[in-house]
Amino acid sequence: MDLVLILKVAGIGLGIWAIQEILQQADMKSASSYVGIIGTLVLLMFMITEIVNFFETVQTFFTF
Repeated sequence: MDLVLILKVAGIGLGIWAIQEILQQADMKSASSYVGIIGTLVLLMFMITEIVNFFETVQTFFTF
């Protein structure tokens, strides 16, 4: 696993956390929940592309 991938995921997670904290302090708890859901979906889409690339690499490795 590449270090850049880990740093991207950590950076996005930290950014989402910061936005959620700011929204909660401003008494916008519903918006904070939406940010959490959307952030999770963005990370999931990002990870799905990485997983697909991994499986394609494994498939080409085992193809004779």
